[in-house]
Amino acid sequence: MLTNAERQRMAEWNATRRLYPRETCVPHLVGARAAETPGAAAVVAAGRVLTYQELDTRANRLAHELRALGVGPDVVVGLCVKSSPEMVVGALAILKAGGAYLPLDPAYPDDRLAFILSDARSPVVVTAGADGGLLAAKTEGVVTLDPSGPRSPTAPAADLRPENLAYVIYTSGSTGQPKGVEITHGGLLNLVFWHRRAFEVTPADRATQFAAVGFDAAVWELWPYLTAGASVYVSDEAVRSEPEAFQEWLLSHEITITFVPTPMAERMMALRWPASVPLRVMLTGADTLHTYPSPELPFLLVNNYGPTEGTVVATCGSVDVGAQAETIPSIGKAIANTEVYLLDRYLNPVPPGAGGELCLGGLGLARGYLGRPEATAERFVPDSSSAVPGARVYRTGDRVRWLPAGELEFLGRIDQQVKVRGFRVELGEIEAALAAHPAVREAVVLSRKDLPGGSGLVAYFVADGPGEVWVRQLRR
Repeated sequence: MLTNAERQRMAEWNATRRLYPRETCVPHLVGARAAETPGAAAVVAAGRVLTYQELDTRANRLAHELRALGVGPDVVVGLCVKSSPEMVVGALAILKAGGAYLPLDPAYPDDRLAFILSDARSPVVVTAGADGGLLAAKTEGVVTLDPSGPRSPTAPAADLRPENLAYVIYTSGSTGQPKGVEITHGGLLNLVFWHRRAFEVTPADRATQFAAVGFDAAVWELWPYLTAGASVYVSDEAVRSEPEAFQEWLLSHEITITFVPTPMAERMMALRWPASVPLRVMLTGADTLHTYPSPELPFLLVNNYGPTEGTVVATCGSVDVGAQAETIPSIGKAIANTEVYLLDRYLNPVPPGAGGELCLGGLGLARGYLGRPEATAERFVPDSSSAVPGARVYRTGDRVRWLPAGELEFLGRIDQQVKVRGFRVELGEIEAALAAHPAVREAVVLSRKDLPGGSGLVAYFVADGPGEVWVRQLRR
C-alpha cells in the first residue's frame, strides 16, 4: 500500500508538462530554417556539404513527385537509402508530401525487406537508385531521390495534423516476425522541442548522425538539429566501430553534440581526451550503462532510455562524474510531457524503492503497431490514473525502481527481450527462424556475456532425426 506522502512524491516526479508549438510540424520548421539561412550547412558527409537551401529544394521536388503518386497523410513510404545526405533528403521529402517514412537499411536481408514492405503495404519506395531493381518486385513503385521530370522547388501543400503518422520503424517481434511502430507528428515534435531545450541547441552546433538507418536513434539525430538550424555530420562507416578513430573524427570535425550507443560510449570514456574539446555533450543509450565518467572527461555524459514505442527517448539524466556508487548509473527522469509508472503484475503502483514494470504515458506514445490491433491492445493499455479520455500507457516489459531523488534504476527485463550491443532483440524471432529449417526440431536462443569480445547470442538446437546439420546453413 502506498502512503499519501509516496503518492505525492511520485506525482511531483511526473509533473513534466511543458508547452511547445503543437500546430506546426517538422518539415515546416526545416523549411523555415532554409528560408532564414539558405547557405548554412545542413548535412555534411565525406567532404560533401548540403546547404539548407539545397536540402529544402531537393526535398520539395521529390515531395511533388510523391504527391503525384498519391502520397499524403498516413501513407507509409519506404526509404531504402544508407546513412547519407540523400537519406535526409528522402526522409524530409516524404514528410513534406504528408507521408510517413519507413526507414529500410539496404544491408537488411532480402527476405526481411520483402516482409516489411508487404506488411507495411507501402505503395512507394524511395531509393538512391542502386536498389531500385531489387525493390521493384516488392512494391508498386520505386522513386529515385532526384526525379527527372520538372517539379516545383517550393513545398507542396500538405494538411498535417499532430495525430498523423511521421514515421514507422520495425522492431524485433516475439512471435517470429518484426512489427511496425507508428509514431505521430505530435510525438516527434515533443521529442524535438524537449531535446532543443534540454541541450540548448543553437545554429552553431555540429551534431552527428551515427546510428543505423533502421534504428530509431537516427530520428533523434536529425530533426532536433535541422529544425534548429544546426549542422548534422554523417560519420564515416570506417570509424563507427573503433573508439580511437571515432574520437579523432569527432575532434577533427569540431563536433559539439554526439550520440553513441552504450557499448561504444563506455569504450569512448576509457580513452584519453584533451583537456579542452569542442564536444560538450555525449548522449548515450540503447543498452545498460555500467560505467561512470572520470573527472578528467571534458564533456557531459547523458544517459537516455526509451523504447521505439515511446518516440526514441522517455527518460534522461546526466551521469555523475567520478561516482563510485554500488549501483549502475540511473536512466534519469521522465522527459517533457512524459509520465512514468512503476506497476506490479496487477497494474497497481509499487512504492519507491520497489521493483516494478515501467509503463509510459504522455505525448510521446506511439499510435500502436501497424496493422496489429491485438498486439497494440496487449501493450498499450488504458491509463486508469488519468482524467484524459482515451489516455493510455505502454507496458515496456522493463523492470525498474524509483531511487530516492526520483531517478530510475534499470533492473532488467520481465520477458525474453534482450539488448545485444545496443540492438533490441526478441529471442523468439530467432528461434522461430531456426525452427523453420527442416532439419531442426527445436531451438533455443540465449544471450550470453561470457563470449570472446563481449556479449552475443548463442543458439542451441535439436536435430529432427539422424543426419548432419550444417551450422553454416543455420547461420544463414
